[in-house]
Amino acid sequence: MKKRYDIEGKETYLVGVKKDNQVIAASLLVVTSKTLGYKNFEALKGFILDYDNFELLKFMTTEVKKFLKNKHAFSLYIDPYIPNISRDNAGNRTDKINNTYIKKYLKKLGYHEIGEYTQVKWTYCLDINSHSKEELFKNFKPNARNCINKTLTKYNLIIRELSYEELPLFKKITSETCKRHEIPDRSLSYYQNMYKAFQDKVKFLICELDCQKYIENLEKEITSLHDKIAKLSSSPSNDKKKSSYQEEIKLNENHLKEIINLQKTKGNIIPLSCGMFILYQDEIVYLFSGSYEKYMNYFGQYRIQWAIISYAADNHYKRYNFYGIKDPTKNVNHDGVLKFKQNFNGYIEELLGTFLLPINKISYLYNILKTIKHLGK
Repeated sequence: MKKRYDIEGKETYLVGVKKDNQVIAASLLVVTSKTLGYKNFEALKGFILDYDNFELLKFMTTEVKKFLKNKHAFSLYIDPYIPNISRDNAGNRTDKINNTYIKKYLKKLGYHEIGEYTQVKWTYCLDINSHSKEELFKNFKPNARNCINKTLTKYNLIIRELSYEELPLFKKITSETCKRHEIPDRSLSYYQNMYKAFQDKVKFLICELDCQKYIENLEKEITSLHDKIAKLSSSPSNDKKKSSYQEEIKLNENHLKEIINLQKTKGNIIPLSCGMFILYQDEIVYLFSGSYEKYMNYFGQYRIQWAIISYAADNHYKRYNFYGIKDPTKNVNHDGVLKFKQNFNGYIEELLGTFLLPINKISYLYNILKTIKHLGK
């Protein structure tokens, strides 16, 4: 991320703590905005240290404050990459993890809890933990398995990595998706800078439909169904089977007409969906994606997810992080993104959230006034 910010010309610093010449704490600090002429810094997914070591956390906080005061800082935002309370696939609390005591200690050190800021607080994850892709597939919900099977056997969808020069194609798909959902998209330069900075640690995948292969599959299926009907005797007991096969033939013939028309108007290779993934140590993180609405019935996003989950299993990653979701404790039934991710039978992870640390006296006063104003509402 520092490489990306350096490319963009952002002000960044790498700071840390050493003990016996060993780094035991570290953080990337980046200027993200300004307030009253002062700089606001973020420690993205940091600090990187043992949060159970309160002495170290206190020392890091104290020394970073000193460092940032000399950089004309106003506030520091941190969002530790550790869970708050463990949850299951539906978002219900479990008794595996409870790190609320860390949150209490951060407040004792002068941090203000602000929940969700620029970084997500709620994510959806899938443990790989030495499971094979076949084992993971069996654990998916039936809907996911059915959709993936169709992409593999019926549609024969193609998955490939995009080159740097092809990133405008990625951006075109995400732009259409963001416009449809009325949310802002990242710029093309953002995707390009991430590609430059992460190199072999980032994957831009695209899912495409080969019309000719699909046409051939449909023709084979229609022929096979005709053969099945021909082999059935004229017995009344076979009438239902014949009727069912004939319905399948009609459905496939309609699909055949549609795909032949699509091939004539759009060409043989049709882009369906795309996804951007970060390969970070023992985890793969799914950051951005997009799909053309008119091609959703080909399940391109399911094919992309299966491709990256298979890659994670084959390459011994411990976890696949589907990343951001909305707070599942609120309007969970209306979150289509969460419902899609739940098809893969993982679990919801609630992170500690974002905390603000005022750096100077003006920042302390400013945030107190903001709190009073909020309470007044």
